[in-house]
Amino acid sequence: MSYTVILKGSWLIKITIHRGAKEIGGTLIDLQSENSRIILDIGFPLFLDGNAVEKDLKQKTTQELLDLGVLPKISGLYSWEKPKVDAVLISHAHLDHYGLLNFVHPKIPIYMSTATREIVNFNNRYVGNTAMAGEIRTFQMYEPFVIGDFRVMPFLMDHSAFDAVAFEINAHGKTLVYTGDFRGHGRKSVCLERFIKGVKKNADLLLIEGTLMGRQDKTSMTEQELENRIVESSRNCTGAILFQSSSQNIDRLVSFYRASKRLGRLFVIDVYNANVLYMLSQIRHSGLPRPSAKFPNLKVFYPHSQTKYIYKTIGEEFAKRFSSFYISKDELKKKEGRVFMLARPSMIRDIEKIGFQDGLFIYSLWSGYREGELQKKFESVLSRLGFQLISLHTSGHADVDDLKRVIDALMPKQIVPIHTNQPEDFKHLSDMVKLPDNGVSFYV
Repeated sequence: MSYTVILKGSWLIKITIHRGAKEIGGTLIDLQSENSRIILDIGFPLFLDGNAVEKDLKQKTTQELLDLGVLPKISGLYSWEKPKVDAVLISHAHLDHYGLLNFVHPKIPIYMSTATREIVNFNNRYVGNTAMAGEIRTFQMYEPFVIGDFRVMPFLMDHSAFDAVAFEINAHGKTLVYTGDFRGHGRKSVCLERFIKGVKKNADLLLIEGTLMGRQDKTSMTEQELENRIVESSRNCTGAILFQSSSQNIDRLVSFYRASKRLGRLFVIDVYNANVLYMLSQIRHSGLPRPSAKFPNLKVFYPHSQTKYIYKTIGEEFAKRFSSFYISKDELKKKEGRVFMLARPSMIRDIEKIGFQDGLFIYSLWSGYREGELQKKFESVLSRLGFQLISLHTSGHADVDDLKRVIDALMPKQIVPIHTNQPEDFKHLSDMVKLPDNGVSFYV
């Protein structure tokens, strides 16, 4: 297959950002060499035309998704066309990076880490998708692999998604670096140092995320600092402590778990999160807190609607495996002053039935999500029950200082921002910034 253009006698690499050049989420990048073509991430959009996507968007027909631009018009990628793509590479298990995988032609292999594969598979089963399209091929961090003309080196990165990676990609003597989503203030900050040290310098192109560009102008709080703030804010609470965070932000769950231990409280998670932690611990991370004899202060609560849904969609084994760590509503009420518990808007009725009162609620997500109607209802119920509501959060993305640190250390010949609403702000960080439009190809 020949996709690229010869210029002045040498092969170039053609890059097309189908989505992500001017928005956060839905990343989809197309790379074409002389004989090969790969896609970097294939994400479901968070925004369309500047507006947050509606929850029912996934229920629309394929044609409707194409008409809306949820599925960019990309020849040779989707299941209804002759395949003209050699592989899809997934950087991490967030829907805005893998959420369109089920539309990929089944003959196109999909590359991701082992942990990412397990998370994606579990999430697909949870929402009723039985399988991903295509053959899944896993890679190991820091071990290169080859796809046609492309040599790919994955680097483990610090991010709010487990096993997030950056890719160094080489072909025809050219080097491209795609950071994926990353940060330098999490519990794996050493990964960013290793990436900066090991990735090739003076790359022909750096595709760098910029989620916080224009949203934050200060250095982010580290996860350890956040843990300390959680402890300080919770010491005087005599009731239950509830917290809300992303189920797959494992660093944040660890921060809350460590805080609960320091406070001498029971750490209570729901059965969904119990499955996520169990699954990841089975792969390689035995130190993660999870329902087991090693973590006697960790208990599993079974919210009514969630448990019913798990039985129906993925099977009773995923619920029953934690029965020995079960904690009932009555026991939660009895031990109210010792409870440190994950809570979600879907658990409103469960919390009301438990009878918690006069506790503390810690919100640990992006503040924009608090504008949703269900979230507002949830927090209103907690306020009525006498809970104090506070927000303690730090981003899963790089702050401006870390973006500049990466750019200065890597010294790329060309910089293209990705996954950002403010790409033009990158011009304050470097003179090497190029700002292509979505769907407009360029070459290195």
